[in-house]
Amino acid sequence: MSFFKIPETLAQDIDTLIAAIRNFEEKKMDRDELKVRRVPMGIYEQRKDGAFMVRIRCPGGSVTPGQLLAVAKLSKRHGSGLIHLTTRQELQVHDVALGELPAFLKGLFDAGLSTRGGGGNTVRNIMASPDSGIARGEAFDVLPHAILLTERLLSEPDSFTLPRKFKIAFSNSPGDSAHAAFNDLGFIATIKDGEKGFRVYVAGGMGRKPAAGKLLHEFVPESQICAVAETVKALFGKYGNRKNRHAARLRFLWNTLGEEGFRKLYSKAFEEAVKTQDAQKCDHRALSNAPKVSGLTPVKPQGDEFVAWKSRFVSHQKQMGLYSILAPVFLGKIDARNAEMLADFLRGFGENVLRLTLDQNFLIRNIPEEFLGNVFNFLKLIFPLAVKPRFYGNSIACAGADTCKLGFCLSRSALAAVHDKLNATGIPLDELGDFKLNISGCPNSCGAHLLADLGFFGKARLNGQSLYPAYGVVAGAAAHGGNPRFADTIGEVSARDLPGFTADLLGLYLSRKKQEPDFALFVREKGKPEIAVLLERYSRVPSITEDPSYYRDWDADKPFSLEGIGSGECSAGLFDLLEHDLNLARKRLEEKDVYSAVFYIARMLLPTRGFEPRNDADVFDGFDKYFGETGLVDPGFRPLIIAAKSKEEAFLKNHSEEAGKLVHAVAGLYATMDNALRFPGEAVPALPPVAASVELFKDYRGVACPMNFVKIKFDLSAMKSGEKLRVLLGDGAPIENVPRSLAEEGHAVLDKQKTGDFWTVLIRKG
Repeated sequence: MSFFKIPETLAQDIDTLIAAIRNFEEKKMDRDELKVRRVPMGIYEQRKDGAFMVRIRCPGGSVTPGQLLAVAKLSKRHGSGLIHLTTRQELQVHDVALGELPAFLKGLFDAGLSTRGGGGNTVRNIMASPDSGIARGEAFDVLPHAILLTERLLSEPDSFTLPRKFKIAFSNSPGDSAHAAFNDLGFIATIKDGEKGFRVYVAGGMGRKPAAGKLLHEFVPESQICAVAETVKALFGKYGNRKNRHAARLRFLWNTLGEEGFRKLYSKAFEEAVKTQDAQKCDHRALSNAPKVSGLTPVKPQGDEFVAWKSRFVSHQKQMGLYSILAPVFLGKIDARNAEMLADFLRGFGENVLRLTLDQNFLIRNIPEEFLGNVFNFLKLIFPLAVKPRFYGNSIACAGADTCKLGFCLSRSALAAVHDKLNATGIPLDELGDFKLNISGCPNSCGAHLLADLGFFGKARLNGQSLYPAYGVVAGAAAHGGNPRFADTIGEVSARDLPGFTADLLGLYLSRKKQEPDFALFVREKGKPEIAVLLERYSRVPSITEDPSYYRDWDADKPFSLEGIGSGECSAGLFDLLEHDLNLARKRLEEKDVYSAVFYIARMLLPTRGFEPRNDADVFDGFDKYFGETGLVDPGFRPLIIAAKSKEEAFLKNHSEEAGKLVHAVAGLYATMDNALRFPGEAVPALPPVAASVELFKDYRGVACPMNFVKIKFDLSAMKSGEKLRVLLGDGAPIENVPRSLAEEGHAVLDKQKTGDFWTVLIRKG
């Protein structure tokens, strides 16, 4: 049994990929060409050489016990022996060797499962509320609609050649439990005048520049969902940015066209789509919710543990006498042997008994009341969190730097450290109710930190010349209801201090919860001063000689570095540093700390000039030289810069409005910066002309990432195409990241030679 029909072309797609793998192994195809073929099929390279992650599509989190059993057996035979549950309601298997992929994919096909569209610039897994079809108070079951759209879009070739990934979600009520308002396209079930339909949102998304969705339709009948999706997809395919992947998501197209322009194009195309497309009828192939219990005798456990479990994890369904149960999976990882046991156990209740949640857990459904004891006794054997407060099961972390090539920090290990700390403190976590704590290993929000009550996202930070892992802190999301809102950024802590900070913040909130029951309001209003004090307490990072543990991530066996990070990390690290100073300047301005606001905004763009200030005075001198004297920033701000350099507090206090204008001006200049770190009308720096046969030489040993990359970019910007630059780079992160980032920007890395603890790298400008 399968919840959706896999594409008719999938067998051919698998054969094509297998042929590509063989060609690669026989050196008839290079690595980049293979990547282009495997990523849209949901296969990603991991940090570990020769290891791949396979992502399995599960529309609306739907999977049968038989399919879970098949994935478990495949993971034991061809992968790590673990299964990972994702925040997009999918299954992932890691550590699959290249040579094992053919058998793995064929095994999935036999189980009625597909990886197609699991990665790349494709229509990704379509989400749905995990309790759809059983929830009390829902408008109606939306899983059939998610399945219908999955089958339709997977059958269309242009769903796999989009400018960037395209994410869709369906929620079964205004509570928006599937986060439809934060997807590229979101449908929220509603009934109008007795007719089933949807409130539709568009151009939402998370990542480095998140945006909540915009209301596209107040109501469309359910028969028109395909017309809506096809129209938005077609607009995205035609007008989306295919040159810059960092500005390629649908929300950037909305901004480029403007609301009026987007709506005008959409409305015309949608009218045509409604006329030309047949109304799509949702055929609910999922089995009914009627229980089919076999081979089980009811048991009735007694005691406080069972009572606590029911209060934490068991919910009444709208079907009389039936219950759903959350099975909390620590870090979203389940051993394949336990997955086999779970699948075998659930088969006794039928096929329509399991969903994957957005919190990396299982939702078991359609359980008659007399069998709750059976489920409890089984779950506590394989899920240790089943006997703990729901908070632990609600806490999620993405894969992070453990396997993901984009991850900065070991987010899973950080979450484990948070759990250990909370266990030791004895905080009454049951009082937090359905509180969400989410951790992402980088700003890309795979851990959905922007939708959390309390969230963290990984960063790389410099203290002197030493890198250390850190996390941005966000809090107070309004992910459910009619007014979607992301969590606000409230500060930053080192990875080492994250568990202590979390315990202190939750303890502070629980001590105020009777007076301030809403955590989001507590963070934004009455608790704000106390949280600021708490963040200040954790703001100091000791030097590496004072405490080396700060420079080693949780469970890491070596000092923190950017080694192994994937594509574009030098650029990503640079922009992270720039935006860090911009955010600090804005925050200090709000706090009426004018000196600090001017300091951070003056320092912000200095890395783009390759300038490293030695002290505070250098910051202001450098800003004056590179941005004031050049006219890139209005010279009229010079008195403010001079006053900040001299720390004339009275002058600064009286010119706080001018400081705000300076912050706005520099932010505006930053928005115009091109890929060569140049601004409109700026002259290229004058360097001696270099013949193609002659090399320019620079020594960047001892310069940490990403400043070494910035300096090389700066050098190359003044050279002609074909000219060569020879640089010296340190071992570790510099040689791991800089050449790859330069190659991705079109330059040729001609040679790399190691001498002692440094490398000589020869680059030809592209």
